[in-house]
Amino acid sequence: MSAHTRYLYFLLFLAGFILTGCTGSASVGKTSQVPADSLANASKDLFVKGVFSAAGGNYADAITRYREVLAAEPENAAVHFSLSKAFIAMSEPDSARYHGEKAVLYNPVNKFYRQLLAGIYFDMKSFREAAVQFERLAETDPSDTRALFYLAHAYLGDEMHEQALKTFARILLLDPTNEKALVQSLWLELKLKQYGGAIHSLKNLIEQSGGNDKLQLTLGELYSRSGKPDKAQEVFRKMVGEKPSFIPAWIALFETHIEQGEQELFLKELRRFYAIDDISFSRKIELIKLFMFRAENDEGYNEPVNIMTEELAVRYPQNASVYVLRGMLLLARKDFRQAGEDFQKALDLDPHDIFTWEELASAYMSQDQYHHVFYTVSQAQKATGRSSLRLEVFKGYALFRSGVYLKSAEILENALAYEKQEGSPWLLVQAHITRAMVYDKLHEPMKSIDAYRKVLGIDPENALALNNLAYLYAERGENLDEAMEYALQAVAAEPENPVFLDTLGWLYYKTGDYRKAREIIEKALSKEPGEPEIYEHLAEIYRSLGEEAKAKEYIDKAQELRNGE
Repeated sequence: MSAHTRYLYFLLFLAGFILTGCTGSASVGKTSQVPADSLANASKDLFVKGVFSAAGGNYADAITRYREVLAAEPENAAVHFSLSKAFIAMSEPDSARYHGEKAVLYNPVNKFYRQLLAGIYFDMKSFREAAVQFERLAETDPSDTRALFYLAHAYLGDEMHEQALKTFARILLLDPTNEKALVQSLWLELKLKQYGGAIHSLKNLIEQSGGNDKLQLTLGELYSRSGKPDKAQEVFRKMVGEKPSFIPAWIALFETHIEQGEQELFLKELRRFYAIDDISFSRKIELIKLFMFRAENDEGYNEPVNIMTEELAVRYPQNASVYVLRGMLLLARKDFRQAGEDFQKALDLDPHDIFTWEELASAYMSQDQYHHVFYTVSQAQKATGRSSLRLEVFKGYALFRSGVYLKSAEILENALAYEKQEGSPWLLVQAHITRAMVYDKLHEPMKSIDAYRKVLGIDPENALALNNLAYLYAERGENLDEAMEYALQAVAAEPENPVFLDTLGWLYYKTGDYRKAREIIEKALSKEPGEPEIYEHLAEIYRSLGEEAKAKEYIDKAQELRNGE
């Protein structure tokens, strides 16, 4: 919004404020309370012409007329007031402010002059000055709730939250059911952590709204925050009693029991929840997933999640989803063997769910049981009549780790056909990284380079791909500037990784900076003293620095390590 338009809007708003009066202030605006600002006969014509010019939108002419009047009567408040309004229309706030201040100075009891000045201060973000003017207006008529609202918002603009809260309290004394004042008071009480006051405000809002669910939940949360868990539980129990299928109230109730360490009460309420037929099985599963997510960041939720899962398995022993869920929980806790058993139970109940087959393969993969991975993928394809990108990547990786490189490359190339069906970025990254490593074993560097480039096309900050691509370029002696950028990025991502440090040091060697190369690769060696390749690289560097004895020492150490492999 342009400055000109903003001031016009404000003028219209102010005119409405002036003309409509304020709630509960019948006496405001009576002419008997406002001293008249008289004009000498000689100035009346000029003033009237100015008024007509302003009415017609010719504010420049109006300002000229008013100034001529002021030349004769410099302390005429009405003329200053008219000039102030004209300058507002001309989007000249400084001049509007000047004349508004003069109007109030020369006629301090005229409420319209003070309203105009207060509005100018507010629009110019001079909130402290605006608050002074609105306070004077409120003092003139203590029942003027509109002036109090503007006063409160001036305090808010100046971040004087305590004063704003007190002002809303003044409004509520005059109008206890004023919803806007209640909402603002509640927000400020929460911000200031005045939970007792917030609870009082919230109860009033609930009473007016007829029991709004969100407000009820907030009330329970406030009781929890203010150290009154019993009160919080009372609110949540009442909610689930009135609406048994209202999940957010159940979640809040469970949380209070968990946070208070009330395991028996938690179990009792959980069984009530599971017994409600109106709550679908899928929603019960989703609730457990929510608490599983909480457990990732708060260990206090681990045991409750176990209880939730076990109780669900007792109630629904023939539902495969229960065992899948429990298997995923066990996977997250690195109990891979038990996870595998649960996935197998799920498959015994529903052998057609490909996701469960994927999770079972994942459990075997985590245990480096690659023959089981390969077998699981084959069984999944038979049972479901199809495969997936994830299963194909598992199979390709299992073959790679088993040393069956050609077959692995074939599987992974075919797996890319699933990209259009399943565009999961992390799976595609895994597929391309595995392809790159397979082609490295098959001594096909160009295919390996292509695979790493595809990784960076999906994930430009993948540190492993950046490092390995940089090393391939270093070994081939090509694209060394590009390789240096990749190596620096990889080390920036993992500054203590000895493999990444070795690559960066090797690139400094390849570009002729032997001393920098030695410094970095010696740091890599300090972090990984058992890697023969790092000793070999240092030997080459010392040879280039003319230190043959040192070079031989490192070559011998590398050979010793390789013989011991």
